[in-house]
Amino acid sequence: MTQVVTLGPAAGAVQSQVDSVVWWYVARASGLLAWALLAASVVGGLLLATQLTRGRARRWTQGLHEFIGPLAVVFTVIHLASVLASDQLRIGLPELLVPFVKPDNPVAQGCGVLACYLLTALTLTSSARTLLSWRWWRRLHLLAFPLFGLACAHTVLAGSDTTQPVVYGMSVVVGGVILFLAALRILIARSAGTSVVVPADLRDTELPVPLIPQPRPANPSPTPTTDGSGMRLLIGQTTWEADNVLSLRLSSPDGMPLPSWEPGAHIELALPSGRHRQYSLCGDPNDTRSYRIAILQVPGGRGGSVEVHTDARAGQLITVQGPRNHFPLVPSPAYLFIAGGIGITAMMAMAARVAAEGGEWNLVYAGRRRASMAFLDEIRALGPDRVDVMPADERGRPDLDAIIGATPPSAAVYCCGPDRMLHAVQERVAERPDLVLHSEPFTGTAASGGAALYVELRRTGRIINVPPDRTVLQAIRDVAPAVSTGCEQGVCGACRTSVLAGEPDHRDKLLSSAERAAGAMLICVSRARSERLTLDL
Repeated sequence: MTQVVTLGPAAGAVQSQVDSVVWWYVARASGLLAWALLAASVVGGLLLATQLTRGRARRWTQGLHEFIGPLAVVFTVIHLASVLASDQLRIGLPELLVPFVKPDNPVAQGCGVLACYLLTALTLTSSARTLLSWRWWRRLHLLAFPLFGLACAHTVLAGSDTTQPVVYGMSVVVGGVILFLAALRILIARSAGTSVVVPADLRDTELPVPLIPQPRPANPSPTPTTDGSGMRLLIGQTTWEADNVLSLRLSSPDGMPLPSWEPGAHIELALPSGRHRQYSLCGDPNDTRSYRIAILQVPGGRGGSVEVHTDARAGQLITVQGPRNHFPLVPSPAYLFIAGGIGITAMMAMAARVAAEGGEWNLVYAGRRRASMAFLDEIRALGPDRVDVMPADERGRPDLDAIIGATPPSAAVYCCGPDRMLHAVQERVAERPDLVLHSEPFTGTAASGGAALYVELRRTGRIINVPPDRTVLQAIRDVAPAVSTGCEQGVCGACRTSVLAGEPDHRDKLLSSAERAAGAMLICVSRARSERLTLDL
């Protein structure tokens, strides 16, 4: 026989009271956890914005920042649900939705409601990050600061837990850290010519900036110009794509369309130091509002990449020349793209164009290790069955004999990478007369060295002595500072000049045999076999 036991009114009331107390404790615990996670998220964002973390520490901070923010939202939802469930707090939907309506302690209730609305706005705009411009995202992300202030006010005024020594001490420490980082960020922003605090978000972060105030650019032009001085573009956002690889997105300060470009094109940055460096455009040619480039930091290089990584910053104007294209994508029945390391930047737009047009293509992407290989996800998305990612620490070096041997007849082979890779590809393609090789190196050859020579500038009639330890370009620049310059390694083609008389000694890696036969010369690295050259300058 089954015995049914029912609770009487008194027992039911006790159970209800116990449930209410449990929900009250849940509300207190979840509220404190949500506040602590929000504080950690703000600290992480400020650490990223002030550039106090670098390398692996920065990527770890970025990942933690991305994880903690959503977790704070989860505990906030738990806090709201438990507040509604607890009879002791006497809070219903009106008090949850309308600020300052609770008869007792309306200020605490109002701060909590407003904080929830700001948190909702931040959550929704974070979900729609890709649909917003960088400027609007930056402005909306600043809501994190009033949100945290309101959350602090709500926490202090609404409960008794803040009087506990541990909670009180943690609050003081966190508040001091946030005030210090915010003040430091404002100081850095003002030294860069803007007083806006720009927190880091998701993967979009600012470039590393020096903590020593830097001078403002003199009389920056608000619109791009296409004269010889180039365009003044805004560094809008940057992304850490891989170890020591930063991508920059550049746009016109007034939102005007930028000059169009085709896959294979590059732009030239005129850095504050006077250095000029070329970087392949690796964005979407259909995007007329911005350019994207990626820079690998090379500590032992000539200083350009280190300068960009160290001194450039979001919100800064920089002079850009171009786009130029000495590495165009030519029509072909099939394509084989071979990229080594940062050479992937020259291949991305090409592969995307061929994939969009339904062409036949394959891409081999080699690198030292996955962590150093930029744009992996973006490249794979173009065609997982057509992209072969080959980190050397996992798979060794690419088997070029097999790769090129399997390439369809009459295919165009595009290669961008270090010299050893280029030479190896050239040797294999030379054994396949039906293939056409197009290559672009990372660096050029030695810029000076050889016998002294005389150079005549035909347009002015001046004759210049070029000693063995100087390049033709350096000697000409002494008397004609406006002469076009670029990489000064025989790669970009910016200093291309016509030879009117004499026999040049070509040392570049750009000009074809036909171009050299037609009288073209890159004066940054090439010299002369004859004692005298006459140039069309």
